[in-house]
Amino acid sequence: MARLSAVERDALPEEQRRFFDAVRWIRRRPVSGPFIVAMNSSPELAARIAHLGHYFHARGQADESILPMRGRSSVSVIGSRALDAPYEWAAWINWALEASVPQETVDDVREGRAPRGLTAEDRLVADFCTQLFSADHRVRDATFDAALARFGVQGLVELVVTIGYFAMIALPLNAFEMEMSAEQNSLRKPFAPLPVGGKPWTDADGAERILPPISGSVAVPRVPLLASHDDVPPAHQHFVDRIVLTRGWISGAFQVLLHTPDVAARIANVGDQVLYRSVLAPDVQALTGLVAARELDCNYAWDASVARAAKVEFRLIDALEHGRPLTALAGGHQALLDFCRQLLRGNHHVSESVYQAVLKQFGVQAAGQIAVTAGYVAMMSLIVNAFEVPPVGDASKPAL
Repeated sequence: MARLSAVERDALPEEQRRFFDAVRWIRRRPVSGPFIVAMNSSPELAARIAHLGHYFHARGQADESILPMRGRSSVSVIGSRALDAPYEWAAWINWALEASVPQETVDDVREGRAPRGLTAEDRLVADFCTQLFSADHRVRDATFDAALARFGVQGLVELVVTIGYFAMIALPLNAFEMEMSAEQNSLRKPFAPLPVGGKPWTDADGAERILPPISGSVAVPRVPLLASHDDVPPAHQHFVDRIVLTRGWISGAFQVLLHTPDVAARIANVGDQVLYRSVLAPDVQALTGLVAARELDCNYAWDASVARAAKVEFRLIDALEHGRPLTALAGGHQALLDFCRQLLRGNHHVSESVYQAVLKQFGVQAAGQIAVTAGYVAMMSLIVNAFEVPPVGDASKPAL
């Protein structure tokens, strides 16, 4: 059952009700699912996430993404299975079928079989998503090159951001076991729900994975990096200013994202709230980022999180990086670490005991921000991994 209830508009402080109204206005729907989680944590964050999400699923309104709806729907089907995300499956499955994703493909993905009925483009999207979600969270050169040739730079950036946004939304939904309301289900054609097998991860499930060390060689970005006003058309230069306003410069991640400048500015707006206006204590925020970066094998996000980890004991950071046992080091952070690792491992759901421990230690508001922070870092990690963006190497500059 869902672990959170919807927040009523009148229950919010008067100065925050405008964010509730913004979510409803942007989505043209009642506040539901991921926006219930975000609204319980930060109404302003909920509005910023809604603005980003609208770019990818306008649902018949002005469609902003240049990526075909079938491609976005394929990401939703594959991503739901990869992240064991039943809410996102329920939200997207009718749209996928309406976008001509075959029923047999949907059934195969749901049941964990090799999907049939794929076009060449479907297969390319499936291969790209599967490689990015699994193993070392990298995309093979041949797959990347084929996707770049098929979608172009902007289309490919939007494909990767769609994957990342999907992960950012799925993790908080899973953390709080959010469910479709009866009203939401009544608006959908009948569908087979996504079964979630397995169990939440525990220490008994195996040894730690090792985050690949940062090598002496510098990764070569796979697309041109756009680092200044002069690198984008004059009509888009105001997006550069919006990004700089949130963090002071254009980091490597945003030098890639500027190939779709409107999306880049919306992500920067979400990151501004997640990273710089959080209710989380600095050590909690940094540890959440470290765990997410490590689980996504992302040296770029790892460096960024280490730079924010001034109040985290070095021995704990070192143990996380190299897969050493954490029990003796975690202390008061044990519930946080268990919560984040369960979201990012196993069946991507949180056991009731771990959930209650996090709730007891942090409360609902902070628990929601932990889940959203893990999702945001996961999104940014997938983006920079896909495009092989090297770590910034300057601890004085925020990279995410």
